[in-house]
Amino acid sequence: MKKKWYPAVILCLALSPALAWAEENTAPPGDNTTLDEVVVTATRSKENIREIPAKVEVISSHDIEMTVGQTLTEQLKKNSSIGVIEYPGAMAGIGIRGFRPEFSGITKHSLVLINGRPVGATNLATIIPDNVERIEVLKGPASSLYGGEAMGGVVNIITKKNTGKLTGSAELGFGSYSTNFQKAALGGGIGKAVDFDITARRYDQSDNFDMGNNETRAHTSYRTQNGTLRVGADLGSSWRIDASGDIYQGRDIEIPGDTFDGDEKSGNKDIDRYGLDLMAAGSFGTNNKLSLTAYKTNETSESYKHYTGYFTPVQVAPYRSYDSDIDWLGFQAKDEFTLGSHSIITGIDYQDIDKKSRSYNQDGSRKAPWSPDEGRTNWAGYLETVWRLMENSLTLTAGGRYDYFEVETESTPYKTDFVPNSESFSTFSPRAGLNYLFQTGVRLHTTVGQAFVPPNAGQLAGYSERVVGGVTMITKGNADLDPETSTTYDAGIGYEQKKLGLSADLTFFHTNVDDKITKVTIGNIGTYENSLSAEMEGLETMFSFDIGAPLHWDRSLSVFLNSTHMFKAEEDIAGGGTRDIHNVANYTLNYGVEYDDGMFDGRLHFRTQGKMKDTDWNAAGYPELEYPSFTVVDLVLGVNFLEHHRLSLKVDNLFNEFYYEKKGFPKPGQSFFISYRYQF
Repeated sequence: MKKKWYPAVILCLALSPALAWAEENTAPPGDNTTLDEVVVTATRSKENIREIPAKVEVISSHDIEMTVGQTLTEQLKKNSSIGVIEYPGAMAGIGIRGFRPEFSGITKHSLVLINGRPVGATNLATIIPDNVERIEVLKGPASSLYGGEAMGGVVNIITKKNTGKLTGSAELGFGSYSTNFQKAALGGGIGKAVDFDITARRYDQSDNFDMGNNETRAHTSYRTQNGTLRVGADLGSSWRIDASGDIYQGRDIEIPGDTFDGDEKSGNKDIDRYGLDLMAAGSFGTNNKLSLTAYKTNETSESYKHYTGYFTPVQVAPYRSYDSDIDWLGFQAKDEFTLGSHSIITGIDYQDIDKKSRSYNQDGSRKAPWSPDEGRTNWAGYLETVWRLMENSLTLTAGGRYDYFEVETESTPYKTDFVPNSESFSTFSPRAGLNYLFQTGVRLHTTVGQAFVPPNAGQLAGYSERVVGGVTMITKGNADLDPETSTTYDAGIGYEQKKLGLSADLTFFHTNVDDKITKVTIGNIGTYENSLSAEMEGLETMFSFDIGAPLHWDRSLSVFLNSTHMFKAEEDIAGGGTRDIHNVANYTLNYGVEYDDGMFDGRLHFRTQGKMKDTDWNAAGYPELEYPSFTVVDLVLGVNFLEHHRLSLKVDNLFNEFYYEKKGFPKPGQSFFISYRYQF
């Protein structure tokens, strides 16, 4: 397999220790840039957000509280202007910096983590943002730290860890479409060494929702419940261990199908997901920190059809048509060594994924699934260096990661039209960045890096046969496939002055994607090749201004903006030519105003999405179409009273806009939700 290297990155890795040593011996580190906001996703170590070159956006627990939305994707699209795809029920995914959103499969172009380890979910609708301290959104390539799939960026969900005084809350609420929900949380220290957190939530939408045109969308009710548990303990003065788990259950999640088909192609799903992890972390001396994490996650989905036949559907009693079972098992070991104000982070990651698929006839008997069972094993080692120069004004980061993969198609019950096989490959991913922080609060930042997405098992090792019109059509994998790779550079300027209540950032990015995998067919044989490319370019904007800060008010009145404008998002198409990347809007803006005086708070939020292209699968010849732009307005109002009590009103789609993010699947219209919470 061919390997790609950045000479500049290798040069940085070679020279940066010497430069850092020279700088350290001429000017001791200062504390002029010390601020309180720390992030971990950009380097896999704790870093001041203003001192790192990578573009990182933070969604705080307060932002989550003040945002209308029950799932991770709702929070991300309304706070970080990334692309999402959402279907009624429980299918959702994301795309960052021009990569189209993806909601299924174990291979994607944007990576999601929980506390630094893979989330273990193909469907992000199962990720509920309860018990979340913050969400860090790293925009840009991060395969140098996290390996495959971190091409568009990384979303890292940081959960709460209450080690102090015992606190808790209980909440209940009601809303449109006969919705009711209940939440509870409790956490804190038990004695001197042990602490815990536990949360539970139930959500029930019993009726179908209404769209913005005031018509009811049939088959859109659902029920979910989820919970988390963490137990931690201090082991002496410098070591700590935490064991945690989370669980999600979705029951009778109705799937309405495309509006083009009316109510004829409805169905429902039951989805289960759980995650378990064990983490130990501590110090060896004053300059060395070690952390070890082991995790196990599982996602199970059962799909039920209410019809038979596709082109002429016949309504029948619901029957299970398909189910899948995916297991993730992994281990992470990380060592962080500090030399003065500099850091060297090294680590080893291991992950094993196993996916099983089963299909059923209407009478309940088994039949061959569409795709075979598959597995993927990944070993990796990485090095990240952080060098702080010129009294901490200049930060240089440089690092890389080597990944080795083994993928296989496995023997699958009832599926006899293929031959199980396995293949392996390896790749190296570098990244480097510079950040300069001026005393005035201005910062300049830039990064350059390479990322990759691995071929899946079918593309590398698959083999199947099917008879079409009396001809045996063969599809086989290509053992010589390279991973899809991307090269991205970005550059930006930021400014922050807390005394003025002002924060802003402009970041330009450019991405070239090479070796895109596409299927080619010659005669009756189809296989896969690295034959296409893509190019994305855009500008990300962040701005917030708290009017109360410079006026020394005892309350906050803020205006905010977070946006992504795509100047270019084009990809090659088989047979020649290019087209706009589908399901990527030419711009997405989140903006609004927020008020908070400690007792009353509120947020008026606007989300505007520009036009984007897609394929019309319901028209002859499957032509390309363009989605219209739209603006949706949300409102959140809250009042805190008698110290422990809170009432909240959340309004989704305040002005009853009729819109869709995927043609044939309109979003809900105006919806009201009210809740009461007791907290201590």
